[in-house]
Amino acid sequence: MRIEHHLLHGAQSLDLHAQQQANVHAIVGNGRGSRLSIPNGWISISLVLRGVLELASGDTPWQLTSRHQQLWLDGGVRLVSRTPCWWLCVTAPAQLWRELPHSSPCDTSLVPVETHCPTQLARPLVHIARTRWFKKDSDAGEVVDTMVWLRDAIVEHQDAQHQQMDRCSGRTALRRHQTLLRLLRVQHLIRCNVDDRIDLTRLAAIANYSPTHLIRVYREVFGETPCEYATRLRHQRAWELVRSTDMSVCEIADALSFESESAFCRAFKHAFGCTTSEARRGARAMVSVHGHLGLSSDDALQLRTSEPTLVL
Repeated sequence: MRIEHHLLHGAQSLDLHAQQQANVHAIVGNGRGSRLSIPNGWISISLVLRGVLELASGDTPWQLTSRHQQLWLDGGVRLVSRTPCWWLCVTAPAQLWRELPHSSPCDTSLVPVETHCPTQLARPLVHIARTRWFKKDSDAGEVVDTMVWLRDAIVEHQDAQHQQMDRCSGRTALRRHQTLLRLLRVQHLIRCNVDDRIDLTRLAAIANYSPTHLIRVYREVFGETPCEYATRLRHQRAWELVRSTDMSVCEIADALSFESESAFCRAFKHAFGCTTSEARRGARAMVSVHGHLGLSSDDALQLRTSEPTLVL
């Protein structure tokens, strides 16, 4: 096993369909316009160090923001930096990941997930991406050990997903893993379309379930229905747009696919216990206080957009 390193500057692109499939590929992208295409049947983990990276699988695009990582094993995926961005990706055919020793098979231990990247996961990623660590004559055992380090860090970081898998139906670990993958596809599609209302029938088709069965299984695993999850994300998105942008209430209502501005205002008041005007006044007052306290603009913005407590 070897590690092939690729540096993508500016608008350079790389298609791994034509690359050596017996090796691990470590890609570092820097600048605007870089593109990476990863085939179906590969497992990849991508980390954005600075900027925003666009990912797409099939006809579903989504964005990965700074300091977040995406583990992907659910079909081919494309990465594009449409704005200045610094990112890295480690990827290899699933078979190579399965052959790594000293752990459970990847088929039943890994699931696609996007989260903030902790230090213990970032370290092996950055280590692998640094060309100086692995020359062409690097010892194969060292490469395997480092990939095991990365794989084990990923598995440890997916503790929440392993608990969800335990709640899935199925007599074997493989069947429970397959069930969770179906539900995560539904969750991923909802998250990629926060600003739109997705029909339950379409979500059920993605999971190959009936709508009724999807609601029951999804609630058993995640503790809420797909519609409740979508509503919660839309409320959080509404809070962010009201508190941290200058968009008018009418524009926000339209962006979030509400029937009217009044319908959005009623939903906002019901969810947060305050009107949009009160929320914005509170945000401005908070920024003013932070300025007097000497907080940086980044700290103020983080507090300003922090997730609110929904009124139950």
